[in-house]
Parts: sequence; C-alpha cells; structure tokens
Amino acid sequence: MPKIQRIHPGSLAEELELEPGDELLKINGQPIRDIVDLQFALAAEEIELEVKKRDGEIWLLDVEKGYDEGLGVDWEHPTVDRVRLCHNKCVFCFVDQIPTNMRQTLNVRDDDYRLSFLHGNFVTLTNVKDEELERIIRLKMSPLNISVHTTNPELRVRMLANRRSGEILRQIDMLAKGGIEMNTQVVLCPGWNDGDELDRTIRELAPFYPAVRTLSVVPVGLTKHRRGLHKLRPYTPEEARQVIEQVTRWQEHFQETLGVSFVHVADEFYVLADVPVPPARFYDEFAQTENGVGVIRTFLDELEEVWPRVPRTLQREPRRVGVITGVSAQKVIRESLERLSGVPGLVTRVFPIVNDFYGHHVTVTGLITGTDIVRQLQGQVNDLDTLLLPDIMLKDDADVFLDDYTVQRVEEELSLPVTVVPATGSGLLFGAMGYTQSLPPRRRYEATLRVMESPQAETPLAVSNG
Repeated sequence: MPKIQRIHPGSLAEELELEPGDELLKINGQPIRDIVDLQFALAAEEIELEVKKRDGEIWLLDVEKGYDEGLGVDWEHPTVDRVRLCHNKCVFCFVDQIPTNMRQTLNVRDDDYRLSFLHGNFVTLTNVKDEELERIIRLKMSPLNISVHTTNPELRVRMLANRRSGEILRQIDMLAKGGIEMNTQVVLCPGWNDGDELDRTIRELAPFYPAVRTLSVVPVGLTKHRRGLHKLRPYTPEEARQVIEQVTRWQEHFQETLGVSFVHVADEFYVLADVPVPPARFYDEFAQTENGVGVIRTFLDELEEVWPRVPRTLQREPRRVGVITGVSAQKVIRESLERLSGVPGLVTRVFPIVNDFYGHHVTVTGLITGTDIVRQLQGQVNDLDTLLLPDIMLKDDADVFLDDYTVQRVEEELSLPVTVVPATGSGLLFGAMGYTQSLPPRRRYEATLRVMESPQAETPLAVSNG
C-alpha cells in the first residue's frame, strides 16, 4: 500500500491532516497498486480517500481539489509499491562502475517502465510482460524511453546478459501499433554494437517512425572502477569522427525520406572528435537533451539569443571570476567567455576539473565532485571574488555534489564564495558579469546523469548507460 514518507508544507495532504506513516488504501473504492493507478485516480476534482492512520484507525475523506492538484506528499517508494530492479548484466553498466563508498541510492539499478513514463528514465523492457505492454497501451503511457542498444537479437542477449532481451523489436512493434511514442538509445561500445551493427539498428528502427520518434547514439561511459568487468575501451577521436560521419549519412537520408533526422549523436562524440555540433535543424525537437544530445547546440543558441541583453558594464568593479566546468565543455566555455573580454574591470578564468573521482575518461560536467574541485583548486583561486558553479553538478533541491560534499563546504575549504548558476548561456554570461538577479530560478534535473538514481531521492545528472 502507498505509505506516506513526507508531507509538503501547505499541501492538500497537510490540510487533510495526513501524516508520515499513513497508508493510502483506496481512492473512490479502488485499491492502489502502484504510482500509475495513483496518478490516474487523483486526476479528478472530487475523490474519496480511504486512509489507514499510523495508529490503525481508518479515515474516509471526501476531497474537492483541482483536476491536476496532487496530494503533496513523498511516498516511501517512488513507484508506490517497489521500484523494479534491473535483472540485466549489461557489459557497459555504469552502476557497476561506481565507487563502493558512494551513497546507497546511486547503486540502485532500476529498470521500471513506470519511471520511464513519469520521470524519463531509460528502460530495456526485459522484465516487461505482454500484459504490462497491454496496460501501457490501454493507459496511453506515452512517451517511453527505451534502451535498445542493438536490434540484433543474439547480440542484445550477449550485451545485456538476459535471454529475454532478444524480443525488443517485437515489443517495440506492439507498442507502436498501440499508439505509444518512444525515444530510443544506443550506448555504443567499440567492437560490439557499432559499425555494421549500428547500421542494422538504425535501419530496423527507422520503419517505426513516428512511433519511434528519435534514436540517440551515446558513447559508453567508463570509470576507473571496472574491476572484474568486461574489457571495454573508450572511443578514439578518429573513431568518434567515423561515428559522426556514419550517423550524418543516415540523417541526410532520413531528411529526404522522413523529413527529420531521426538519429542523433551525443555531444560527447563531437567534443572527442573536435568537430562542431550541427545546427538546430538537425536535432528535430531536441527530444533527448537529457541524454546529452544537443546540449551544446541549445547552450550556444541560447547564448546568441541573450547576448544583446547582457550588460556591457559591471555592477561593481573590479570583478575576478573563476568558472568551473568539465574537461569536455571547456572549449565551449572559453569561447563563450571571449565575448566579455572587452568589459572593463572583468577578469575570467576557466577551471576544467579533471575527474579523479570516477576516472579521467569521465569528462562531463555533471559528474564532477566537490572533492575534485577542492583538491584541484586549493591555492589556485585566492585572488578571485567568486567561483561560478553550474547547477548540473548538484543534486536536485540541494546544494550537494555526488560525493556528498556541500557547496558550503567547498566555500569554506577554498575560502571563496561560490555562485551557483544555471548551466546555460545566460547563466554563464550574467553570472560572470555579476547580474545573477537577472537569471531564472535554478533548473531542476530529472535524469541527466545517465546513472540511474531512484527518483524518490534526488536524481543527479549523469552519463546514461542503462
């Protein structure tokens, strides 16, 4: 049964005098199996709640509410029953490469279609039976994000180490015929599912368009914590260029036949190959920015849009600003800051943080830890006024890094104020100039670390390998 973990202040639940530990038994006389039942049952303006209080007393509550108004609670489990865990043993699994001293939620390997629908998680469908596919279709749970990796049945069984994983095309066909939209991904591993196998995957998924809206191709993420795992290696710059050229040929074909690009390469490939990212028209609707596809392009285009509104004088002179970023983004950040080079009294310095915590093959900004920031900047920033920190490094709703370092702790150990800004062009430029009051509220990220962390807690920005 759904058990309440936390009541949000000012919420409907607080008004109804519900408390942590209370259980929701029924809505309008119907038992609640999971979060999907709950969401649909709450989508009404008049409902009857049957609640079991912590002391065992049963309450019947007649509630009038807004159509889309929730109860305002956190449940003990994000799916209300229990999150479905992954039973695959993927050769590239990022969770298997996480240090053993990380918090427990980072080691949860979920593979739950309900979290795909509600939070955008990628799922493999290996634990989904046909009855559940029928439920997805009946309830129109669309779109879903699906990790395909390869459409070759034998190869998918090998890569996922799950004998049921070879059914993916049949499952996609069933969902497509049922009107479900899907975003798909391939985590590309050298010598496994690239080359001809990637061509096959693209060729066999394209006929499902527009039900399969997009296919992203992202490079395998490898940390230094791969003890006892398959021997995988990262892509070389030349191989990255070959992947880009291969996908570009398909994009040109689909632009002619489908009117869209359909398949997209993750930004990490362009950075590795030192190739400019394509114009916005190649990204269709930017459906997979949370998967690292088109993030640089949206950053650059937003920067162009806001540039005319950026003040050309500082609020207070002089101003010396350090900008923290990941290794892969440093070129874009440096080039963007060149726009401010003529501002009197402004000095900016870019600090690309090498990821010692996960390993040097991990270069994305979202996986930087407070530990690495402090160790690498100690004694290097004494002459600065502030450090700009992109919010994608922090947990949702909290100023905490993946290693549980807090922003306050970083400030104390570096003896320097830290300014958290959105990871956007406007965040960079307005933040550097000191006009942080002109910035929108902190962005909140659901799932960009493509490491899965249970949505009942914060979900970090990561590198998606699931």
